[in-house]
Order: sequence, then structure tokens, then C-alpha cells
Amino acid sequence: MDRDIEETCRACVACRTVRDAPPHAPLHPWEFPLHPWLRIHADFAECGGKRYLIIIDAHSKWLEAIPMRNTSAESTIKVFRSVFSRFGLPSQLVTDNGPPFFSQEFKLFCEYNCIKHITSAPYRPQANGAAENAVKTIKKTIKKALHEGKDVNTALTKFLFKYRKCQHATTGVSPAMALLGRQIRSRLDALRPDTAATVRDKQERQAARAAGHLREFSVGEAVLARDYSTKGNKWAEATVVKRTGPVSYKVDVGNGVEWRRHADQVVSAKGRFSLSRTSHPSTGDESEIQAEKSEVGGESGGQPMDETSCCGEAPEASPRAATELSQPGVTPPQMSARALRAMKRAKFNV
Repeated sequence: MDRDIEETCRACVACRTVRDAPPHAPLHPWEFPLHPWLRIHADFAECGGKRYLIIIDAHSKWLEAIPMRNTSAESTIKVFRSVFSRFGLPSQLVTDNGPPFFSQEFKLFCEYNCIKHITSAPYRPQANGAAENAVKTIKKTIKKALHEGKDVNTALTKFLFKYRKCQHATTGVSPAMALLGRQIRSRLDALRPDTAATVRDKQERQAARAAGHLREFSVGEAVLARDYSTKGNKWAEATVVKRTGPVSYKVDVGNGVEWRRHADQVVSAKGRFSLSRTSHPSTGDESEIQAEKSEVGGESGGQPMDETSCCGEAPEASPRAATELSQPGVTPPQMSARALRAMKRAKFNV
């Protein structure tokens, strides 16, 4: 009898017209895209007497809210073109069956741009849940701005900035990082130490404290380059061929041999003896060289020493210098300048 009563009720036309909805089907979520901007969801929101086109990326959760004067197909296509010019064309576009999206003009727009347009079932907003949640969030922001008497556009742009920078509850990363691959800069980032600026500041302080003299050489200039060969002299005559860096040069030492030397390994050859007379330790100009030669020859202006004495045995110091050197307990600071020069020349030539 119970079964017969149930069958009779199911066959009643009036009962079927007012029956309750069936239980909800199991939740079937959208597949998560592997890359940003592969599938986007879009919908319109109306709040505060204005309409907005809401677009959200299914992968990065990047949110766009564009004010619309009207929701015609032509205006909607213009907004989508502007957004696609920044982020590229998506593979899929999910919308409802509203008039702008269901128009033939919008269908041709998607076909020409190789976009698969997916529409949800009519009167089933849950099928486009990502866009519906974004619409709800944008409406809350606009209503709060209206309640507090703030400018709606300013409040909306501030919210979008903070939303794109903060970590999303679903993905665990910010929409900016997921879509752009970097974190957008805010005022709070100015309080954090900048690694590049810190390193640059330390490098500048290190360079300011370091002692040194700036020496520059031009191409074709005759120089003396440091010779590190086992059989060569300490310095070799060379010509600057090329400047390879701020303090690096390439020099030609002859026979097609080129060396790369630092500025600390190169000295100018102007005003100096040639390498055949490099045993002379002088570092001044010709007047100082001749004065030193005269002093070596004697206090009364004797003959200057010749090259054989310079390159051979140590020159004899003046009697006064020899007396000062032989005195016991005489330290270098107590010696005369002439005696010190004689000692230096004797030590160099031994």
C-alpha cells in the first residue's frame, strides 16, 4: 500500500510542479591551469549605480575591475582588447549567458583570437564560481567606500593593489608573483634594506678609504711593463695597444707578443732611462739626475761619474759622507741627506 501511495503521488501533475529541488550534486571543481592566463573567468557587477567588468585569472587569481559606461558587446570587446594587450590572449574564457557574451559579435571576437568561449548553464551562477566570488568581493569594497564617503575609484584601486600583493589563500603566493613573476613594490618595501644599495654603499666607502693614485695610459704610449718571466728583467719596454678595462691594458713588448697588465703593473717611460741603464735608481727629472751625479763626483763640483761606474762597481762617497758613515752610534735619521743618497746608490749598485 505504501508503494502504491508513492507511485500515485509521483504520477500527480500538480505535485510534480511544486516539488522541491533534488539534492545537490557532488562538487566538481574546475581543473587548475598549469600556467597563468590560460583560463580566465568574467562577469559583470553592478553597485553604486555603476557597472564593472570583473575578470579573474584561474591560475594566479589576478583580479581586474574595469568601470563600464554600458555593457554592450562592442564596449565589452574594447575592454577585453585592452586587457589582452597587457597579458596576452587566454586559451579559455568562462562567462555566463548574458547578452554581451551571447551575442554573435562576441562569438566572432573569440573565434578570431583562438579563444574557447565556455558559458555556464543558465540561472546557474555557481558554475562560474570564480567570477561570482570576485564580484562579491568587489561589491563589498565599493559599498564600504560609499558608506565611509570615500572616492570609489580611489578605494577600488587601493584594494586591487593590496589584493594583488598579498598571498592568496588558495595558491599560497601573491597574484603578482604568480602572474608577473615578481612582487610589486609598496611603501612597506622602502623600509626593508635594499641589498644592492647596501653593497654599493660599502663598495663606495671601501674605494674612498683605499689609498692609490689614478694612472691612465693612452693607446700608442711608450711604457714599462712588469716582466714576470724568469729570464727577463723586472721591467720591459712596451707600447700600449688597447685599454681592456677601467684599470687594465694590453701592451705590446715586441715580436708580436702582447701582455695584459693592470695599471699597477705599468709605468710611464717618459723622463726615465732606457732599460739598458735601469740600474740607476733615479726617479726624478734630468736636472735632479745631473745634480746627483755632481754630488757623487765631489763636493767641489768634480766630474760626474760615467756609465761604467754606474753599471759597475759602487761609486765612492765623498770624504764627509764616509766620515759620517764610519762614526759609531750614528743612525740614519742623524745622517745628512748627501750621505743617505750615497748609501742608497751604493746599495743599489752592489
